[in-house]
Amino acid sequence: MTGSPRSDGIQALRALACLFVLFQHATFFAAFARDVDYHPFLAINFGRAGVSLFFVISGFVMAGCMNEGKTFLLRRLARIYPPFWISIALSFAIASVAATRWHIDWPSVLLVPVTAVNNTYGIPYWTLCYEVAFYVVVYALVLASARRDRVLIACMIWILAIVLADAYHAFGYVDDNVAFAGIAQPGKWILLTPYPLFFIAGFVAAMLKTEVLKRISPTSLLIGAVALYAFSSSLKLGSSVPMFVVQACAFACIVLAVCEKKIHRLIGWCGDISYGTYLMHLPIIIAIAQAFHARSGQYRLSIIWITLALAGSIGGMLFGYAEYQFHGRVIKPLFRRSGQVQREKARV
Repeated sequence: MTGSPRSDGIQALRALACLFVLFQHATFFAAFARDVDYHPFLAINFGRAGVSLFFVISGFVMAGCMNEGKTFLLRRLARIYPPFWISIALSFAIASVAATRWHIDWPSVLLVPVTAVNNTYGIPYWTLCYEVAFYVVVYALVLASARRDRVLIACMIWILAIVLADAYHAFGYVDDNVAFAGIAQPGKWILLTPYPLFFIAGFVAAMLKTEVLKRISPTSLLIGAVALYAFSSSLKLGSSVPMFVVQACAFACIVLAVCEKKIHRLIGWCGDISYGTYLMHLPIIIAIAQAFHARSGQYRLSIIWITLALAGSIGGMLFGYAEYQFHGRVIKPLFRRSGQVQREKARV
């Protein structure tokens, strides 16, 4: 398993996933501000699709990062935590200006899986709890020096465990609010909810990339992805597992289809800043939506939506740009210098 160089196609998918989430939040809170039902505008759950795609991308990229060895987990945590902590501080500043409720707690700061997330931040950090849990699993595989065939077996066992856990500890259908709360805030069950299926799909896709792309063209993969996703829409059962399995395969096909494609530099830049955009767009949207809600009826829904979408996009992207620069100029050089010191010690 070799390193995973920057992929323009993957960055484009990151930008697309972030756009889906931002669209979902802007639409939901515009409807909230206008006191109207959001369901007619969100017949497709774009937010869930965006998060699922993020998880598949994460699994795909992490498979290529296993050659980082014992520094793998430290590098991943250094990528996740500092921007998240800064976004918490900014959410406090936004809450202070908007005069909204805000409190801090250690489980949220440390991204410990719990059964009740801290919603006062306005940051959708429940997904980061999943990311950290995924990284710990991959780190265990790194420390075990597991070969590819054993890693694939471990992934299959993980899938089986998810199926069994859902059978005996049913999470329910994800679009049900109660079921979603249990899946998004699973506590100790975090590795056994249906969501890890997306990470596993991306992880397996990365390990099988060469073989798959030799046999199936990118166009065929995209056609298959569309067909699978369309089919998944009919799987509204008591469990989310069947739908998530099909959608995970669909998103994995998309990732494989575009992973070696070249894209416009601007789209790649949007992918670069997508993490920071994801972190900070929602606190901005919520604060402005609450201000509109206090004057409910004075503004058209379209005006509210445009305002939320623009403010969330601009504010989120500014933070994303600053975060990306900080990581590239401060965090990455620290690891490079550390690696140089270790190599010099090895020569002595």
